[in-house]
Amino acid sequence: MCKTVPKARIRSASDVMEKLSSLQELQHPHISSITDLMEDDKNYYIISDYYMGGDVQDWLERMDEGNWLQEATCAAYVRQALLALSHSHSAQVFHRDMKPSSLLLTTKLPDAVIKVVDFGIAGILDPDNSIIQSNPSEYTVPEVMKSSEQKGGSADMWSVGAIAHALLVGNHASVSSRKSWSFIKEDEGWSERSSLARDFVLRLLRPAHERPTAAKALHHPWIKGMMPINTINANQSNTKEARELRYKMLCYALSMILLPAVVPHRDFDQLRVAFQQNDIDHDGYIPRAIGLRLLLSRCQLNEAVVPALNIVDLGRSDTCDLAAIATADLIAREFFAAGPTNAPLVGPFGATDLAPRLLKRFFEIFAEKRNGVPSAAVQLHAIRAKLRTATAKDVEAYAKINYDELLSCLPEDTGIDSNVLTAQLSASAGRGTPLGTDQELSPLRADSPWELPAFLDLFGIFYTCSSSKRDDSPGSIRMY
Repeated sequence: MCKTVPKARIRSASDVMEKLSSLQELQHPHISSITDLMEDDKNYYIISDYYMGGDVQDWLERMDEGNWLQEATCAAYVRQALLALSHSHSAQVFHRDMKPSSLLLTTKLPDAVIKVVDFGIAGILDPDNSIIQSNPSEYTVPEVMKSSEQKGGSADMWSVGAIAHALLVGNHASVSSRKSWSFIKEDEGWSERSSLARDFVLRLLRPAHERPTAAKALHHPWIKGMMPINTINANQSNTKEARELRYKMLCYALSMILLPAVVPHRDFDQLRVAFQQNDIDHDGYIPRAIGLRLLLSRCQLNEAVVPALNIVDLGRSDTCDLAAIATADLIAREFFAAGPTNAPLVGPFGATDLAPRLLKRFFEIFAEKRNGVPSAAVQLHAIRAKLRTATAKDVEAYAKINYDELLSCLPEDTGIDSNVLTAQLSASAGRGTPLGTDQELSPLRADSPWELPAFLDLFGIFYTCSSSKRDDSPGSIRMY
């Protein structure tokens, strides 16, 4: 696919080819990266991969009433776009002109993968927003119409919210002219969609300082519900992936329970401070690459840290919260790196190999000992008693862990052996931890989801173009 950009349209950009070349380094499974660049006297040519599935805008133009995408498909597309945004934003590359036509589909099949195209191009070709302001789309963030500067990724998050709205209920607003956009309250289309889907959209279509980051949006219950962690046990799936996921869930939960009893308070506090220093946007998440560097500063064995991170990343979000970092740190230092000093580590380091070692340590710590040997069962009150530590208080305060909820899957009045522990924690689906979808959401300020601040009324949220013709924004000029 070749994007042709006339040089006559680029009024204020400088060093265009050099800046575009730097975007070739942006690589991710859900990003359509630039593969080549060319120029002549009149045009810049930006080459990227062509995908047979077209783009999401093509699908939207073929949709009509009664023929909408399934909500699970909508959530899957949005999730993949957020993964791309989370990666690009961590590299300080922002889209600024995101719309359904920016979301390419690898195939025409239902399980097509999303590839987001045109990352960083608008910032290079249209640094003062003049092109976008003269050719706004229904996905253009309102504040871009008033300012020549856009910092950070909040504009992209608005666009994702608008795209999610279009996928879920369609564009029902209309506009007679670009100078008189009307604010439309559209409630009817939501009757067929879940409350979580609507909540997700509402949280993105907010003033810039209230929008979640891409990393945080990935952990919204509507998005997290797309992952099999909440349904895989109910379906009794025996696939290799399902078994691996159950073991990962068991390792994550066991590590979280062991944490207050194994890790000294000062040690956890040092980890917490280091995490907060690396959480630049203060959203509670850091990119996986930064999390890896943080953990390697505490355990300088790459072959121990990388598999530990793989085990705790059950949501496969490429981001880490403090709970994930803390459990990965425990696994890497206490289990994978344990052994003779300076001896090479010997695997395997998968969840199925780690689980028996975690279970053994669990009973060594929490079960009563007879002649120095831990008993085969433990009472729930004994577990709770040994979790009353300073570390546990900080884990609950800073890592969003609720130990009462986490342990609620275990029986109160009977002994808990390894079989019960394994079955219940594997099926817990992250209850009481950030992995769970039952966590309460922070309240929205407005009583009505669509009662947004007054300044947004000047621009409106959605309007529909009756023509399928592509607009002239920096991310829309293509030839095939």
